[in-house]
Amino acid sequence: MEKNFLKKSHIGLVAGDKNLPVVLVEFCKKNKIPLSVVGIKGSVSSKLLKIVNPENFKEIFISQLSTTIDFFKKQGVDTVVIVGGVNTAKFKFTYDLFCMAFRLLFMKNKYDGVLRLVISEFEKSGFKVVGIQDVMPELLAKKGVMTDVLPSAINMSDVKFGLPEAVNFALTDKGQSIIVKDGKVIATEKFSGTDELISRASKLPNSKGAILVKVIKPQQEIRADIPVLGVDTIKSLAKAKFDGVVIQSGKTVIENASEVISTANKLNIFILVV
Repeated sequence: MEKNFLKKSHIGLVAGDKNLPVVLVEFCKKNKIPLSVVGIKGSVSSKLLKIVNPENFKEIFISQLSTTIDFFKKQGVDTVVIVGGVNTAKFKFTYDLFCMAFRLLFMKNKYDGVLRLVISEFEKSGFKVVGIQDVMPELLAKKGVMTDVLPSAINMSDVKFGLPEAVNFALTDKGQSIIVKDGKVIATEKFSGTDELISRASKLPNSKGAILVKVIKPQQEIRADIPVLGVDTIKSLAKAKFDGVVIQSGKTVIENASEVISTANKLNIFILVV
């Protein structure tokens, strides 16, 4: 997607947890791109609350989609970006939630189903929905070893085994990540996310030296749910005494590349992009 669309855009950010929404806010400020933000109660970071313009901000429950759409229309938004997780989001029973729950009954992949329904509602209301990678393509990981720390021969053997295993796991729609050690999948991701997966796997016997393999799900709605690698995950890998992480080129966003790489080098963690 051409970046020229930003010149005439007024972006509406739906902000979940962690730091990636902050990255987008700072980018828009730096490039003088009009921005309005809806923060998800229970998820939106305190850092974002400090830097966003109060006149262009509204905090809502995750179930208040109609409220979000009305706010963006009043603000003059034409392009919507959905960024950040919602594991800790607060719910409130609304008509929107009831309608969405009913429609989900007929969908096989519930998580992707929610995202597609949300995006569909935005599009039906006249908004263009894009991913943060469309606004900031420089965040996408490029093929190669990103770190000075290199994977060992044993690591590469686990990579060769783990990549197809991760893709097969992703097909189940249960998660994007697995932990591999000595040619075996020792743990798989749950809804609670990658950092919880690493913590859980680290408690298994003989898990030292394992690797994290993170892939995109086939037909995943990447405008709202592209895999992300950040500093917190690197620190979690080091704490677990794992060796490194494998991610996909052009399909993974690096939250702050320079900080992620320097942290990984310092903590002796390799980052391999395939």
